[in-house]
Amino acid sequence: MDNSLSGLYSSSTQLRIFSGIPNCDYRVSTNIGAGKRFTLRGIDFYASGNVETNLGSFQLDYAIDNLNLTSGCPEIEGGTQLLNEATSYSLFLRPVQKTLPNLWYEDELQKSNKSKAMVRTLANLPTTSRILWKEVKSGNTALDLMARHHDLHELSTVEYEVLQGETPIHRQCLRPGGVYTLVIGQDKQGQFVSSMFEVTEPNSMSMLWLIPQYVVMTLGEVMFSVTGLEFSYAQAPPSMKSLLQAFWLLTVAFGNIIVVVVAELKFFESQANEFFLFAGLMFLDMLIFMWFAIYFKPYDQVAALKQQKPMRSDRNRQNLCNVLEHID
Repeated sequence: MDNSLSGLYSSSTQLRIFSGIPNCDYRVSTNIGAGKRFTLRGIDFYASGNVETNLGSFQLDYAIDNLNLTSGCPEIEGGTQLLNEATSYSLFLRPVQKTLPNLWYEDELQKSNKSKAMVRTLANLPTTSRILWKEVKSGNTALDLMARHHDLHELSTVEYEVLQGETPIHRQCLRPGGVYTLVIGQDKQGQFVSSMFEVTEPNSMSMLWLIPQYVVMTLGEVMFSVTGLEFSYAQAPPSMKSLLQAFWLLTVAFGNIIVVVVAELKFFESQANEFFLFAGLMFLDMLIFMWFAIYFKPYDQVAALKQQKPMRSDRNRQNLCNVLEHID
């Protein structure tokens, strides 16, 4: 099936349909694009990708046709659903729970900020059934859910065994950053059938790659900051050393303000474009710095001190003469 990328834009919406009915095929007809049609075969999954919205929403019309009329597969009604922009929606087909055979919910695409995995369980089982997620290595129960629950949970990235009571259903190793949906159904013989779908792909790079980047950034910050503080102190006259050091630190504050403004106002859809903007600002700053460096006249502190010593000696002699004259 079409497992498209999970990037969602502000002027679009997304649709996902999960089928929890084993050994049954359904053809779904929608008004997406020029009338998108697709087939769900057994425990299956469809993702629409980004769907453009009009005036902040998209009115979805869908029909579901049973392709296995003689095999006892249940009929599922179609309908309409309003999809708002900048939101992802999912539809779960679960005819076993007859009070609500079709479950609509807003899906979550964002990865965990703790380098963990996000998991949702969709069970086409009786509502009284309990679903257990147990860690294979430790045997600890991470989740104990009722079949009617479909909340998103954050789990550690280890291997899990999923059980219904004492019966094993599924075994899965979760990866950091992944957003998963586990779909569970039961066939006519009472056997559990399951499949795990990746709603958002796991992280493709290890976080250890951040170490050399932070090392380079730290070295650059240390050399630049210490050099700048020394320069502002050495080139300032004695009466303005603290003031110029404060101005040097003020430039850091202005830089942080620029980062906050660009990040919060969200000028760009992609964060990569923000980084290119910051790189361009740094290049412009480098050119300005080069221009000032060409015309800068360094302050020679040693020469200034030597020049001040004769002036102080003459001033001291004059003060001494004034004192002696006053005594006489």
